[in-house]
Amino acid sequence: MEKNHRTIQSLARAFSILDCFDSVHPRLSLTEISKIVKLNVNTTRGLVNTLMHYHYLSRDEEENVYYLGLAFIPKANLVEEHYFYHMKNKIFPVLRTWANRFGLSARLNMVDDGQLLTVFTEVPDASRYLLLTRSRTPFPLHATASGKAYLASLPPGLVRKYIEETRLVRYTDLTITDENALLEELEKTRARGYALEIGEINDGIGSIAIPMLNKRGECIGTVSLSGANEEILAEEKDARETIGRFLEDLKPLWQQ
Repeated sequence: MEKNHRTIQSLARAFSILDCFDSVHPRLSLTEISKIVKLNVNTTRGLVNTLMHYHYLSRDEEENVYYLGLAFIPKANLVEEHYFYHMKNKIFPVLRTWANRFGLSARLNMVDDGQLLTVFTEVPDASRYLLLTRSRTPFPLHATASGKAYLASLPPGLVRKYIEETRLVRYTDLTITDENALLEELEKTRARGYALEIGEINDGIGSIAIPMLNKRGECIGTVSLSGANEEILAEEKDARETIGRFLEDLKPLWQQ
């Protein structure tokens, strides 16, 4: 059980201001910040000015709104490097092994703020064609194997919330856009322990993905193989079993 540590109110308020900014609200006025953190405008202004002084916030003078400052850029890079450094040296060789064994692109995808982003990709050494994913580009969860593996790991209430709040965009004729059909597919994913995507986001391209679960059973990312639909279907069983064995070996890495 975690100990209850004494917190400093002014710091807690400053952090609550920084937490106001996200992908949905990247720019906020002083009044908006004040309402979100439930502080009066004068108190909020003093905290905001302090954060600006140390470059944690910046201000657009013309629109009179604030946004996260440049101080986060080098720090974000440091966090990412530290977080992935111990994983990179072990996971890169594993991904390369998978890519060469199956002749498919192998990926590590991580969960960030409820989205799945590609972190590492390895491609077969002998391949004449490369199937790559843009780094840090979010996956549409309902139309990709990794996205469905992630959704299938969530509690039913969160899955229902996602479906209610998300427009299930059709990318190809095979994209699942019906709510009940998606729920049924997620149930199949849970039962077999891996997710499949066959031509659902790009014609002719498929993927198989298995979730990475931490000690609390929460999905923190996925491992996936991608290639032509026919290759995915042909390799499905062997790929699932092989990735499953590698996941067991690597569990201590992401469950620490």
